[in-house]
This record gives sequence, C-alpha cells and structure tokens, in this order.
Amino acid sequence: MGQAYFITGTGTDIGKTIITSALYLSLQALGKSVTIFKPFQTGIIEENNTYPDISWFEQELGVKNPGFYTLEPETSPHLAIKLTGQSIDEKKAVERVHELEGMYDIVLVEGAGGLAVPLIERKHDFYMTKDFIKDCGMPVIFVSTCGLGAIHQVVTAQSYARSHDVCVKTIAYNHYRPDNLIHRDNIKTIEKLTGLKRLACLPTFADVRKDLRTQTLDLLGDQGYISQLKEVFKG
Repeated sequence: MGQAYFITGTGTDIGKTIITSALYLSLQALGKSVTIFKPFQTGIIEENNTYPDISWFEQELGVKNPGFYTLEPETSPHLAIKLTGQSIDEKKAVERVHELEGMYDIVLVEGAGGLAVPLIERKHDFYMTKDFIKDCGMPVIFVSTCGLGAIHQVVTAQSYARSHDVCVKTIAYNHYRPDNLIHRDNIKTIEKLTGLKRLACLPTFADVRKDLRTQTLDLLGDQGYISQLKEVFKG
C-alpha cells in the first residue's frame, strides 16, 4: 500500500505544478512507482479547451488520467461549482486517492490553491481543502516563493495547518535566486520559525519544458536532496 502526499501553495499562482513535476521525476529516478492526481481543477484555457495543469501532467510527464473534477470558471472550486451547477462528491475524490495508493508507491496530490481554500459550499458550512487532506490521511508539502512576503505566508499557513492537525512534512521553493540576500535569509528564517527543512529550491525557468528536466538532474546530483527526499517519502 502506497502513500499520498498533498502539495499545496502558501500563496496564489506560486508554482505547485513545477514542484510537483520535479518531485515526480525525482522519485521515478529513485525507482519509485509514482503518479500525480489533481482532484479539483478550475480554469479552462478556451483557446484549446484544455485544463492547464492536467494537460501538462499528461503531455509533458506522461501521467495517465491525472484529473478528476474539472470546472471551467477560473475561481475557487466552491464558486466554480455554484456557477456551473456541477455535482461534486468529495467522497469519490477521497476514494480515488485511496485507489491510487493501492496502485503506486507514492501519489502526489496537487491542490487548488492553499489549505484554507473552500472546495464545496454546504448549507451551513464549507468542505475545505484541509478537510479533504484529513479525510485522505495525507501529509502535506508546502510550495512557496522566496521573496518579500514569503515569511508571513509560510508562517501563517503553518499556523493554520497546526490548528487543524494537518501534518506538514517539508517545504520547496520556487523562483529562487542564490545571489539574492533576501531569498537566502528568508529560507533560513522560515526554517527557524517553523521547523520546516527545505526540500528543494528551483529557479525561475526561461524554458520550463527543457529547464525542468535539466534542473531535476542537477538536484539528483546533490546527496543532501536525495537524503531529504528519502526522508520525506520514506516507507
């Protein structure tokens, strides 16, 4: 029986798909059977009638059937459901996670936004992303940027996770510039404040299709990254 891990952003449009892809390629290189699951995808690209994250996972990584519920409006899932009148059953999404855990060593589940995103609006409350995470029994991996605002975003996201008994295993960073003092200090400060040891730092890519695989190979040449990867995804 495998284990699913939930990948969530500490902010909007933060690069979860890039980190998820790098982890997918890295874990495959370590000999793990791994897949990606995107249970709630909002925002269709009208020009080609595709959903960007799902399309990326299928076409660039060769992942089979990564999507589940797709909603055309580019909004929070709960609002997209109201706008479209689409019927959503969160229990079926949870069941699919467990089904995939029976088929793979590792299931990377990419969220829509952050932990506090409402997925379904009910009569008296909301079914939240953190509820889905807990129903599936998934540990969490944070994705963050490194610049101004990163400390506040990560600390508040970690506080929210702790208050709802959500286990955050590690954090990965996007748009990292090693020559930037703020970036370097933010990562050190975040670890000191939260206890979250960084898993990886990825730069801003000029050509993501080419550079992602090259960068992943560079990561795999770092024994520290390999050790942290094995620690996070042990079992």
